[in-house]
Amino acid sequence: MSVAEWHKRLADTFSVHGLVGGHLQIVHEAEDNVSNHLTTNFRGQDALLCSFQSFFIETLLLANQKVQMHGWPKNAPNYAVSLAAFFNLFRRFRACEILYLKGYPLDGYALMRDIKDRALLYAGAARNITTFIKVLRLPATQASDPSYGKKTTQNRKENEHHVTHAMTGKRSGLTDDVQADLKLWDDMFHVEMHGGTFSLMTELQQLKEGNALQIGPSVVQNAYVMYINRSSELGWMVTRLLPYVQMSENAFGDEWHRKREILDDSFRYMLEGLDSLGKRIGASFITMMDDKFCFKQPFYYSEADGSQMPAEAASSK
Repeated sequence: MSVAEWHKRLADTFSVHGLVGGHLQIVHEAEDNVSNHLTTNFRGQDALLCSFQSFFIETLLLANQKVQMHGWPKNAPNYAVSLAAFFNLFRRFRACEILYLKGYPLDGYALMRDIKDRALLYAGAARNITTFIKVLRLPATQASDPSYGKKTTQNRKENEHHVTHAMTGKRSGLTDDVQADLKLWDDMFHVEMHGGTFSLMTELQQLKEGNALQIGPSVVQNAYVMYINRSSELGWMVTRLLPYVQMSENAFGDEWHRKREILDDSFRYMLEGLDSLGKRIGASFITMMDDKFCFKQPFYYSEADGSQMPAEAASSK
């Protein structure tokens, strides 16, 4: 079979109203309707997350500009790794936002599990609890070693546990009730990431209420609210981390810092509003932010060696 024959068979078999895969048009229209609904009815969320993404882009452009002007810092061999990590983090956040805006909030929610993990790990490096080499999970052995994959996985788990305990767990210095709330917060990402539990439960609830299952975008309001809550939290975490992209103190200038402070305050305003509605996790998340995501000033990139113990790191603000 030639390529042309292969393509013609697909077109002949799956064309609907002259369009290959034409049934997708129903989904495309529904996705566009969802986007219009979300930007119209959740204007505060839309303004906040658009502002955040725009500022994230501005920060990465500034970092690139500084590298082009001055070159890579000679006394910071892992700066390039950390900057690339933040570029990649933007793509992941943007992917979540696209899923949400197209009507797939819980799929975005599942993907946010990785953003949450990375933000905690990067904060751990910024607090010198871990290093970027450990964040990258690299074992001492070579890739040709038969045990390389196993050691990489083991290193990842050990480092993640170390950082999690230091930031939100038993070595964090946070009260037991705050730790319990943050564990619940973490578990909520986990159950959607592995098995799509929330997604399945919303579908079953629709059936229980006598509604037909929907193809394409979700019609369940609570799914969008869940995403909005988590995206606001994660956006705030990343906003607190962005000064770490600077190669030196105040490298991006006073105006950049003024914008970041406004964005930081805007995320706090949003999350304090959610807390006032009685959301259990809200107050504990804010406590964690005020403790673990407040960094020693001035805050800019520095090489981490992982030498600071959690208790010391918690008191170094």
